[in-house]
This record gives sequence, structure tokens and C-alpha cells, in this order.
Amino acid sequence: MGGERVRALRDVSLEVGAGEFVGLMGASGSGKSTLLHLIGGLDSPTGGVVEIEGRNLAAMSDKKRTLFRRERIGFVFQAFNLLPTLSAAENVGLPLLIAGVNRREVKKRTAALLGAVDLVH
Repeated sequence: MGGERVRALRDVSLEVGAGEFVGLMGASGSGKSTLLHLIGGLDSPTGGVVEIEGRNLAAMSDKKRTLFRRERIGFVFQAFNLLPTLSAAENVGLPLLIAGVNRREVKKRTAALLGAVDLVH
């Protein structure tokens, strides 16, 4: 913000156990997106540590952080970030294809996921 230093997250500590679901709520500008970007390894902290499964995200190379994010972290973006030239099934299946999952398994998982949210049609 110009010459002003913004401390988006200060004295924040969060621990989420395996299998837990957590909702993140707060006023606009309170640091929700900043926190999610840090947890997802999209940004690096200027202080402190973001550790997931005992691994410090900032200590990873960009490539390792990208692979970790692909394999261990899921995002649902507010704007969806869908590729407009792909169908819903292709958008859902694309990350699996990139991860090297065979096409038959991708089709099976995609159908199950879309079915779970009543979007098979």
C-alpha cells in the first residue's frame, strides 16, 4: 500500500488435524486470502514458517512446492478458474491427467466427483 507496510498476518497460529474441515471467515481485508495463499505455497511468508506435514513450504524449491501443492493441496477459487474451452468433466479431470493418472481412472473419478455435486449432465 504505497510506502506503508502492511502486516496482513501477525501472531497467527493455525493447526489443522488430518481429516478436519475448516472454514475461514472474516471481514474483507482481514488476511483470509493471504493466509490461504501461504498455506497453498502460492506466496512465501516474510516471517515465520508455514509447515504442512512437517515440511516447511518456503524451504522447498518452486518445482518441489508446485509438486507438493499438486499432490497434497486442493483449491476452489472464488472465480472458479475454469478453462472456458473445456467441458466441466475436462476441467475436473485435467489435474489428474497432469498428475499422470491413466485416462480410464480419470474418467471414473471425474464421473464420481461430478455425480457427487449433481453435475453429471
